[in-house]
Amino acid sequence: MRRALDHGRAPPPAVPLVFLLAAPWFGVAAGLLAAWHGGAVFASRWNPPLLAAVHLVTLGFLTMTMAGALLQMLPAVAGLPLRAAGLASVWSCPLLGAGAALLATAFLTGLGPLFAAAVVLLAGAFALLLACLLPTLWQRGRRAAPAVAHIAGGMRGAVVALLGCAGAGLALASWRAGGPAVPVLRLVDSHAALGLAGWVAALVMAVSFQVIPMFQATDPFPAAGERRGVALLLLALAGWLAGRWLDAGWRTAFALAGAAVLTIWAALAASLLLRRARTRSATGTGYWLLALASSVAAAWLFAWPGDASDARAAALGVCFLVGFAMSAVNGMLYRIVPFLLWHHLRERAPAHARVPKMTELAGPQRLRAQCRWHGAGVAAALGACWYAPLAPSAGVLLAAACLRLGLDLAAPVLRHRAWLRRQPS
Repeated sequence: MRRALDHGRAPPPAVPLVFLLAAPWFGVAAGLLAAWHGGAVFASRWNPPLLAAVHLVTLGFLTMTMAGALLQMLPAVAGLPLRAAGLASVWSCPLLGAGAALLATAFLTGLGPLFAAAVVLLAGAFALLLACLLPTLWQRGRRAAPAVAHIAGGMRGAVVALLGCAGAGLALASWRAGGPAVPVLRLVDSHAALGLAGWVAALVMAVSFQVIPMFQATDPFPAAGERRGVALLLLALAGWLAGRWLDAGWRTAFALAGAAVLTIWAALAASLLLRRARTRSATGTGYWLLALASSVAAAWLFAWPGDASDARAAALGVCFLVGFAMSAVNGMLYRIVPFLLWHHLRERAPAHARVPKMTELAGPQRLRAQCRWHGAGVAAALGACWYAPLAPSAGVLLAAACLRLGLDLAAPVLRHRAWLRRQPS
């Protein structure tokens, strides 16, 4: 039985949409940056163009989208009323966007004052966002319904990881701005692990338990997988972090355990998506299959013992950020944004008025076309990890895919506004 959404608790559409509509344009900027700097983006994890592009994706594209999704799903799925949602959307979104752009510029120029300004903006953005999310997730006397308790629990773990990731990142940026010294290598690894495995992977996994059955019309996930998947991933992450700070060899065991958890989740999700012809052909399934395959590849590239060459590290980043996270987010954006607009129109429509269908707001042919552009960008970026001349083409393809995404999401918003203007007041 699929879980029903509690639309009565959902915030106004503008609260999540301000985040969701801004996200694609940071992907455009990251792609153009990769196209301009070419092979330098894939040559080393320490190259300034790579650091700039990565933070445009992680802060601007992914965190924007995931923040918007949380602000929508916490009340609608978990039944937890939001605290100060308007404040989070009005102020956190522009601060996060400006901070991401300024941080990318700081990496490219190396100027300390830009790092300092980025710290101020990002600290304010995360403070406002977490001030909304943390009290919402831990409300006294109110818990999520038993049927969705595991989803809310996964969201809690992801938000805690975001708190740690943001703290580590702000400490590193403060150091680059001329602040106190920090243990750079360990803090960088912890920052990346908390952000990618703890914030991105854990939240995508938790959200997938709702959105894959809902939007792809699959059967629900097995109950045991839903209850334990995110917790086991976060447990493996905690063990790896402890081993990294202690410089202990046994952290490899936790990395392998985390890779195994992601592999099992991906296998379960893929089996649901491929079980029936209607789910195999559903719009968005291609994105999920690409994301699932990329998550497994990234997990094992990270966990498998051996020397980490620059090419392997670059392939790991491409598989995780572009192949896994961006693919999953692209697919969800094409379903969530039209759904929010369609539901708002249905609520505002006068009696007997015809409400546009979701497919009229954003046709599936647009999603399939953008998926092909994005898939080509993923393939070119993977190739650029070993053959640098492919890097400009990869950047152009990814920028074009994100441009299509941004325009495809703006179009239903314009149709939504036009329909509302035509209605009698």
